[in-house]
Amino acid sequence: MNSAARAELIDSITQLADNQLQIIQEVAAQIHGSTDASDAYDLITQCDEAQLRQIRNIVDSMLRPVVELINPESSFVSHSFSAEFRARLQAHHGTHTTPLDRLAFENALAASCAAEGMAVELAPSKTTRFWDVRVNGEQFSAKSTSAQDIRLHKLYISKLSEAAWIQDCRSARMRYDGTMKLFDEFLAAVQHWVVLRAFRLKSAPTTLVYELVEIPMLLFAAIKQLKVQEFSSDASRIDVYDEQGMALQLILDRSDSKVSINKIPKERCIVHGTWKLEAQTGPLIPG
Repeated sequence: MNSAARAELIDSITQLADNQLQIIQEVAAQIHGSTDASDAYDLITQCDEAQLRQIRNIVDSMLRPVVELINPESSFVSHSFSAEFRARLQAHHGTHTTPLDRLAFENALAASCAAEGMAVELAPSKTTRFWDVRVNGEQFSAKSTSAQDIRLHKLYISKLSEAAWIQDCRSARMRYDGTMKLFDEFLAAVQHWVVLRAFRLKSAPTTLVYELVEIPMLLFAAIKQLKVQEFSSDASRIDVYDEQGMALQLILDRSDSKVSINKIPKERCIVHGTWKLEAQTGPLIPG
């Protein structure tokens, strides 16, 4: 990259918001192998052309328009959270055509909550059961999906938990007891279940839509009202209702030894925020 191009890059960086600049500094330090991320401009003068191209891609992504809609009644998403989350989405798409995966979402969620001034702690291990991030003392399970079969008005959790015990269940009572024990532990461990959904609408295939949706724990708690006889099938698929109607469908998947949840009505969930990133590339995800 010649001196004019380097100067143009530095000029573009001056147009970034403070939280975007902080991410550029971190990226520049990381790719340059430096532990000092305090001066992006100094780091840029030391980067080679390949490193500068990577920074240029991220800066260009950050300068592309984002349309966001924040729920004014959200319990944790407000201006500072959204600014940090938006910047991390933009930085990701400076180097990726695919949506954020689970680990990237966990990190973005933690950083955005911290930017909001919340106390944040990641789970001690990637194998910690049920929860991923602790925010102000409450434990969050954080999932992401960009599945091809995303349905706009219903949510699906492909694996709430591994459940090898299903293989040994030979009666409705055994399946019932195992399920109740699992959900006692799950409801005790998790206070918030959030999922980041990424998809493209057929009507706008160049726009990548992210939705941050929270599934109320009361929907999961409705499972505790089930009766033994509802677990009579070896491959149980049980529609769960509460006083407001359909809550979810509980699936005991014996073939994969896991518990899945399907048919969660989105109108019963909380959409904390929506971000639409323009001019992205990659395969169409039907909406």
